[in-house]
Amino acid sequence: MSKKQMYPIVAMLLVFSLAIAGCSGNNAPANDAGPGKDGKASEGGTTEAGKKVTIRIHLAEAEISKEQIESFEVEHPNIDLERVDTDFNKLMGQIAANSDTTPDIFRLMGASEFPFYASRGLALNLQPYFDRSEYFKADDLLDTTNIFRWDGQMSGKGDIYGFPKDWSPDFNLFINKKLFEAAGIPIPSDKEPLTWEQVKEYAAKMTVKEGDKVIQWGLYDPLGGGVGLNQDVMLAQLASLGQSLYTADNNEIMLDSPEAKRIIQYWVEAVKAPVGPSSLNSEAANFIDLFSQNKLGMMVAGYWFSGLLRSNELTNSHLDDFMMLPAPVMSGGTRVEATRSGTGGIIYSKTKHPEEAWTVFEWFYGGKPADERAKSGWGLPGFKSKVELLPRETNFDKQTYGVITDDLKQLSTLPYNPYISATAFSTLLDKYMTPVYFDKDTVDGAIEKIAKEVKIQIRENKDIVGAK
Repeated sequence: MSKKQMYPIVAMLLVFSLAIAGCSGNNAPANDAGPGKDGKASEGGTTEAGKKVTIRIHLAEAEISKEQIESFEVEHPNIDLERVDTDFNKLMGQIAANSDTTPDIFRLMGASEFPFYASRGLALNLQPYFDRSEYFKADDLLDTTNIFRWDGQMSGKGDIYGFPKDWSPDFNLFINKKLFEAAGIPIPSDKEPLTWEQVKEYAAKMTVKEGDKVIQWGLYDPLGGGVGLNQDVMLAQLASLGQSLYTADNNEIMLDSPEAKRIIQYWVEAVKAPVGPSSLNSEAANFIDLFSQNKLGMMVAGYWFSGLLRSNELTNSHLDDFMMLPAPVMSGGTRVEATRSGTGGIIYSKTKHPEEAWTVFEWFYGGKPADERAKSGWGLPGFKSKVELLPRETNFDKQTYGVITDDLKQLSTLPYNPYISATAFSTLLDKYMTPVYFDKDTVDGAIEKIAKEVKIQIRENKDIVGAK
């Protein structure tokens, strides 16, 4: 199912789910079962003594091994741990139906998805659990963990409702040095960021055609589907210019500001040039194949991409051909290092077994599995003390480690709007920007249509959760 087909179904299911849950934007559900003042589960959330319960955790198959599950169950004989697959549609349906198979722990792309769930009261407030935890110590948490904080109105502050499994400052660049050299472009410094204008210029030089066919691309943003306007990069670029995408009350989107128009035009030009794959210029190969086969000059990607390069048989024998750079800045702007995902989890506010769900959550996000993930180099931990577990053996490891530790000094949280989902916004951009790329509409025309629909959706979602 495409994103365009998905949204009407999701919207309908969400309305039903909220009616059943009886949630408000500022408060946890009335029958929320969390720990009381003594740190123990409140009445209604306890489990009968000696009774074995099943805790369902939503994770991709590669994120948790059978061996890890078996090890956990040996140590916790009162819990059966079950990994489950789901997606946004299915999850909303399970919530709407009050299904017994609804996961107890949801996997989320934290920065972009969490505010949407938190504003609907679907996340359990974990602050009391964190306060008593031996794993999660306040002074050991990296600032990026604030993406899972919620104060009733916005993310980034307030109590903590979730935690990142692994994450990255997601707007870094990975470059193929050989393709830079072949295009006559000096290898950039890994201490000072490029400007986005330089990125587009270099990408154009590294895009190579044979006749009408592109055989080498200059730029790819895997989370954005190639090149083109997307909310994540736009938020980061606006932040670089000291601007926001939404009004302070989150009621409207500000796409007609000079800064926003500048960014929109930037991506229209990048698509049309072209400097990378897009809806206008399709590419059958995926970004992994393109980069590993020397057909792609630059990737907009976080530290996780270094793990992919280490594990790929086409790249791991010559890692010195690749390099990680800081996130680019808009010309005249300042450096912004932020995550667009922060893949992590929350505990469902309606879980029937909050204590057991927390036991799983604490183990997976803060215990031995967290150490193993850090050592693998596929992402950053949420703990200051675990950063030193990242790979530092090879020259490539040392180079990426140097960039990422510098990034950690400059982290910020992007202001996602909690009243429109990332899925819904992406659908609107696809719907109204694609005609612009094909010269079937203008930038101003697209801005007007997107702003109108965003305002309606924000108002409807605010009405649902009782926000002003």
